[in-house]
Amino acid sequence: MHNEDVIKPSPPQQPRKASWLILISIGLGVLMAMLDVTIVNVALPTIQKEFHANFISTQWIVNAYTATYAISILMISKLGDLHGKKRFFLLSMAVFTLGSFMCAVAPNSLFLNVSRGIEGIGGAGILGLSMALVGDNYGGKQRTFILGIWGSIVGFGTSVGPLVGGVFVQYFNWRAIFLINIPVGLIAMYLGIRHITEKFHTQDRHLDFLGMILSTLTVACIVIGLLNKENDLSKSWFTFQITGWLVAGGVLLGIFILWELHVTYPMMNLALFKERTFVGSCVAAATISFGLFAFYTYMTILMQDYMGYSPLAVGCQRLLISAFPLILGAFVGYLVGRIGNRLIACAALFLEGIGFFLMHIMLGYHLTWTILIPAFIFMGLGNAGINPAISNAALENIAPQNMGMASGINSVFRQLGNCFGIVVQGLILSAGYQNSIMNGLHHSALAWHIVNAGPFAGMALAKHLSRMPNILLLIQHAYYDGIHRLLCVITVIFILSTVGCWFLLKRNPANDLPLDQQ
Repeated sequence: MHNEDVIKPSPPQQPRKASWLILISIGLGVLMAMLDVTIVNVALPTIQKEFHANFISTQWIVNAYTATYAISILMISKLGDLHGKKRFFLLSMAVFTLGSFMCAVAPNSLFLNVSRGIEGIGGAGILGLSMALVGDNYGGKQRTFILGIWGSIVGFGTSVGPLVGGVFVQYFNWRAIFLINIPVGLIAMYLGIRHITEKFHTQDRHLDFLGMILSTLTVACIVIGLLNKENDLSKSWFTFQITGWLVAGGVLLGIFILWELHVTYPMMNLALFKERTFVGSCVAAATISFGLFAFYTYMTILMQDYMGYSPLAVGCQRLLISAFPLILGAFVGYLVGRIGNRLIACAALFLEGIGFFLMHIMLGYHLTWTILIPAFIFMGLGNAGINPAISNAALENIAPQNMGMASGINSVFRQLGNCFGIVVQGLILSAGYQNSIMNGLHHSALAWHIVNAGPFAGMALAKHLSRMPNILLLIQHAYYDGIHRLLCVITVIFILSTVGCWFLLKRNPANDLPLDQQ
């Protein structure tokens, strides 16, 4: 273990303000990668109908991107650290653009799923190395300002995906979702080739091949286990398809840690986790993905199926959350440079907690979304503040030769937080839904039939049983009861994360130094 490698090295030799064209190149890539996490969701019914695909095949249009993204990000990040972050960032951009083209021309669901997997590999390299390249190209207050914008693009891209997808599906067709990536990707690559630079440093280039395999297999096992649970929330955890994968992931994680501690040239410098601020950034990244981004799935069902709004309308309404990062990102980046990461990150997490608590208090059983506007404003403010703060915190006191890996680890925590969040939130919501249905129908055979259909199919089933008195109201209230239970849990999680990050994150006075003193 080489603890000295984590310490920030000597200052750059030529102080200068880096070109905004670097940010445009990196930002376009990040925006594409984050949009494609959620943009395809609203197009799934159309794709399923065109390809006559079954549910599992259709679901893998989403999962193929998520899985390959999470599995490959650490390996690509390490290769970038060893052999050039710019080189692997641009290569990832090319892979993503190629995958997008393949998606756009896909003749069947299998080809589309494979193409989405290729997109996911490219997206992993884009996001995994983008934050490190910002660290290489910008310094001082300018870096915290730029990281503020970078974080805003991450938050905005994840949030606005369904709206953009809804516009393309409604006014063009689902293939336009992927076609738009091609010119954007080419422009980003052109600007990146011409303007992106990186810090070169002396380091040993021995490749920890076994470490790469172990880290990749570890993440793969955990993600596959979670996806298997997500695809069937009614399935017991104690099945080979779920527990088997998760246990395998845990065992491989232990082997990976032991190997990295003893190998001469480790793939991952575990001393990164001795840096308290870095750990805090990972905790905050996992929390925002677990709490807010995963909740979008169940909030969309609430507003679309149970309140009755169209997908496009729901996307527009959610702009009240997603627009804040775009509007306030640069300003938040400036504040991070002035007052540090801890206050901004903890305030953002606390605001998210307030937003979820307000939603719990105000939602009731209302069928109009306007009752949620105050909650959405707090969620949006929290979303605007968290990403700039934690992206800057993730790179504090990290040497350039470790920045790619630090960025990649932070992104893995985001992705795993989202995967865990969707599964755990689904279980909490389903438990509340089941409890309400059982109490309302006195554990009858009909109650079990409704429960087994699941909360996502609740309103469709209610219309099928419309002749029964009050059945629509019962099922509707059951979903709301599940949502209320979920909102309470998420509120507590955000409050606990706020307290934890207050002790983990620290303000780095180096943020206030001018570029030539960094």
